[in-house]
Amino acid sequence: MTTASGSRVAVISHDAQPAGSSIVVSARLSVSIDEPEAVVDLSSALRRLVAGAGAAEGTLHVYCGHTTCGLVINEVDPGLDSDMSKVLERLAPHSGHHYYAHDKLRTADERLVHGSERDNGHSHARAWIATHPELNIPITSGALYLGRWQAVMLAEFDGPRVRELLVRVHTAVVPIASVLAPHAR
Repeated sequence: MTTASGSRVAVISHDAQPAGSSIVVSARLSVSIDEPEAVVDLSSALRRLVAGAGAAEGTLHVYCGHTTCGLVINEVDPGLDSDMSKVLERLAPHSGHHYYAHDKLRTADERLVHGSERDNGHSHARAWIATHPELNIPITSGALYLGRWQAVMLAEFDGPRVRELLVRVHTAVVPIASVLAPHAR
């Protein structure tokens, strides 16, 4: 695995939500990965979304709707990338070196539906054991609450691909009017 630059992340939609909603911003990110396996640091793009949302306290929710990549919070470090590549190769060896029923039992029609003739059983296994499909990160004092060495990353195991992530900024404070409105008589 390699660490890809943050310039591969683009906001493809950004919608402010109606007043009274606990969701302040809903956005979609496009993440382009040129390598078969890579880690993309999303932190800068996510920090910009949070800063633009104006939520002093709340939660950032990031969702990855893909099955051969996923989200992780850890340190951005080439040595750690190398270590994780070696660990994952031991736990879930590449499909070219190991049998996966996912690859071998699919029919030609199933392969066409998935849009790929390549075997990727190892990619599914790696995403399952090493990542999460979604993360919730606290926002406090208007910023992501991450540890000193923590970064929010997308780990890709079946590239090259373009991935889409759903990002929502939730505010912890709901305006009084929206709380009282349902109870008003």
